[in-house]
Amino acid sequence: MILSLRQIKRRIKSVENTQKITRAMQMVSTAKFKRSEDMLYRCRPYYLKLDSILQRLLLSLKPEELSAHPLLEERAEKRDLAVCVITSDSGLCSVYNNNIIRITENFIKKRAKENIKLIAVGRKGFSYFAKRGVKIAKSYVGLLGRYSPETADKIAEDLVDMFLNKEADEVYIAHTHFDAATRYHARVRKFLNIAAAPVGARVQVMGGPAVKEGETEFIAEPSIEKILSDLIPRYISVKMRLILLDAFTSEHSARMVAMQTATDNASELIDNLTLLRNKARQASITGEVIQVATAAEALKG
Repeated sequence: MILSLRQIKRRIKSVENTQKITRAMQMVSTAKFKRSEDMLYRCRPYYLKLDSILQRLLLSLKPEELSAHPLLEERAEKRDLAVCVITSDSGLCSVYNNNIIRITENFIKKRAKENIKLIAVGRKGFSYFAKRGVKIAKSYVGLLGRYSPETADKIAEDLVDMFLNKEADEVYIAHTHFDAATRYHARVRKFLNIAAAPVGARVQVMGGPAVKEGETEFIAEPSIEKILSDLIPRYISVKMRLILLDAFTSEHSARMVAMQTATDNASELIDNLTLLRNKARQASITGEVIQVATAAEALKG
């Protein structure tokens, strides 16, 4: 189908308007990404230090002492599992949501023998699993990628309550881990119970050498129970905040890249349409010249 010159001009104008929208969305996503990335990089070292302190402390405990805190309890029978899946509330972020949903579905299939309860953070994950009959115990929608410590603490509190009330024997979180501006990957992490490093494993501690179970011992004052009761709630809170920041930073990064790609594609399409418009204009001018020359020859005859 050959487009007329007017139709080509209309298409160019339409693509230019779309490009303005995608460029504006790219700028907004970039600003959100930078803000979220900054918070993530400030939170991550704090969590790693807390994690190293807790691991060194757990490595110094005897197996029978690991029941010093209820969140350390490993239940023999794992009948009920809770899976918290973190997706976005809106789209236009490439395959970000698809990766999270796919890895969550694979995890659910592998643990099909257990009774699985889903906690949905984000409208995309909530809508997808609700349509497929998956039991959703709790949902958090309308966050729109806006991080707040209060939201992270509320999610963490609800997950802890599910574990302590024995509504779930284990709690997992499916989210996207942020590595770099264009590099992130989906994964499922165990959230509860809090487990020590595997027997015989060596743990690299920040600011110190690698330690092995039984190689280190701490004198706890006032008591190991008191230290764990203060340290573990802080650890859980910071871990959930970091997970939420990881997810939101990845979401903004994915949307930023998607909008940049859309803007670049619009520029390429405009260039192609401009070339087509010039050809159509040249063909029109050539046709008019031929008509004038033909008329002049006819008048001479």
